[in-house]
Amino acid sequence: MFLKHLFGRKNGGEQPKAPPSEPEPCGLLLSPFDPAETEALVPAFERRLKAELPEQYRTFLRKYNGGETPNTRFRIGEVASDLRALYGLGAAAPRYHFDQLGKSRILRQGMLLIGENAWGDHIALKLSGEGAGGVYFLYHDRTPRTFLPLTEDFAGFLARCESNPLHVRTLEERRASLRAQGREPTPEIEELWEQEIRRLSGLHPEPVVL
Repeated sequence: MFLKHLFGRKNGGEQPKAPPSEPEPCGLLLSPFDPAETEALVPAFERRLKAELPEQYRTFLRKYNGGETPNTRFRIGEVASDLRALYGLGAAAPRYHFDQLGKSRILRQGMLLIGENAWGDHIALKLSGEGAGGVYFLYHDRTPRTFLPLTEDFAGFLARCESNPLHVRTLEERRASLRAQGREPTPEIEELWEQEIRRLSGLHPEPVVL
């Protein structure tokens, strides 16, 4: 009894706690935009929206500032789509910058458009009301324009995305592929290929950890 009492006093009567586990990366690979100024830009963005961003998404913007998501797809409920990019602030690529959306397109029905697929459909985040923080999908060409629910929060959406490693096909590979179809590449096509190769070669996808 004495030893038991002494042991209990020495350890405070509690079992040692396991160290906290590190957050697991999701299946999404993101080539982030420069987040250097996001500590100041995110609060300013919230003031502009006159709304607070959900904590998970605020953390994402501060850490990654959005980014391009090559070779990424998701299937959630009735929605199956690619994901081309998640929008950013400050030094984000102009094509995927919140400022390029225009004020009227950023917020729709209390939804913040936060990303897009190759067809111009949007990923949206609900900012207020019931289900705030949830992620939705908006087809750009369907009427009525209805937001389809995807996940309850932003982290849940990221977890449902899957990215394949990025392989940038060389000019020679593209020529061979077209010639296998019995066609010759034109100078105009090769110029477009070269532009795409330069752009994709500048991407550096990495796992996202919130």
